[in-house]
Amino acid sequence: MPKEKLTLSVDKGVVEKAKNLGINISEITETVLKGYTSAEKPVGSIYDAYKDLFDSIQPLLKEFDCSVKVAESWIEAEAEEGRIERLDIEDETCLTEGGLFLVTNNLTDEQYYIDDITKIRPGEFLAPKQILTNLVNELVKSQEKRKAKMDEILMAKRIIDAMSESLLKKQSASESEKRGESSKKAG
Repeated sequence: MPKEKLTLSVDKGVVEKAKNLGINISEITETVLKGYTSAEKPVGSIYDAYKDLFDSIQPLLKEFDCSVKVAESWIEAEAEEGRIERLDIEDETCLTEGGLFLVTNNLTDEQYYIDDITKIRPGEFLAPKQILTNLVNELVKSQEKRKAKMDEILMAKRIIDAMSESLLKKQSASESEKRGESSKKAG
């Protein structure tokens, strides 16, 4: 099927981070749009569209061993003139590398997992652009942690190698010394 050029506005910093990680934003966007326009999907099924988006994100979460914030609910209160005002984030929902949703209540620090996307109210899902931004930021953090961990592993290996070399030299010198003493006694 022929492709058509589409202009999509994404934060420049996010695009740069995605490029540095080798993430194809166009491919992810195409997957999301297919979810919205697929003939087999019920018209207006927000859950199917988000599920397709999350399915496209899942391999990256597994590869980078991280999770991404995909939804949030707010504490709301009535303000003047009957307006409803958002006061604070109550729950944050993250898609985990295992495909489950981790819900954290910011007021009680309670956490629990859900595996059914329909248990998240449609209005709680973040906009796809925000999810993409969150994803790229989490992948960058994860990559930095992996690099730091690799640096620590390499440093530990160097220390162990140096210790081993030192101990082997000491052991070799000690054995040579013992052989020298044995020769003097025999002679």
